[in-house]
Amino acid sequence: GITVVLLATIIVIIYIGSTKNLGDILHPTEYDDYVYEYSEEYNVDPNLVFAVIKAESNFDPNAESRVGALGLMQIMPETFEWLQTYKNGEASMGSEYLYEPQVNIEYGCIFLEFLLDKYSDEESAVAAYNAGFGTVDNWLADESYSTDGETLSNIPYPETKSYVKKVMLAKYYYENNGEINKERD
Repeated sequence: GITVVLLATIIVIIYIGSTKNLGDILHPTEYDDYVYEYSEEYNVDPNLVFAVIKAESNFDPNAESRVGALGLMQIMPETFEWLQTYKNGEASMGSEYLYEPQVNIEYGCIFLEFLLDKYSDEESAVAAYNAGFGTVDNWLADESYSTDGETLSNIPYPETKSYVKKVMLAKYYYENNGEINKERD
């Protein structure tokens, strides 16, 4: 009952207090060598890459979504094939390579670079990472979702709306080295 929950909470607080703060536990920076290498190579903010990994797989390289997205950055096999052709002129790696953190992060960064170049607004790029760029193009062309054709004033898919908020909050966290309440201090 309640005593078990209370005891578990106290143990967690003691454990967290003795190691690192809860924010650092909730926002890991595993695979940082690959994140920094490829975010620099493809001109993507490393904090955005960490945030996408956090939102997509919570740093599980073996993650698989219900729709078939794979690995740390949850890339669809068809998208991976397209990205390889886009980058190298041909697709030489099968979808099993998406379970390799180095490959997944590199191609996730290639995809983010493509989307950030395509859209002037970072949140639109993040929405396209989740919902697809064809979908976001349609939203941007629709005055009920975008007043200027560049930024989304409304995201009609609840999952994508939630995803964009999650990624942007995590990015903010990483940018501020975990000090979400810094401006309040």
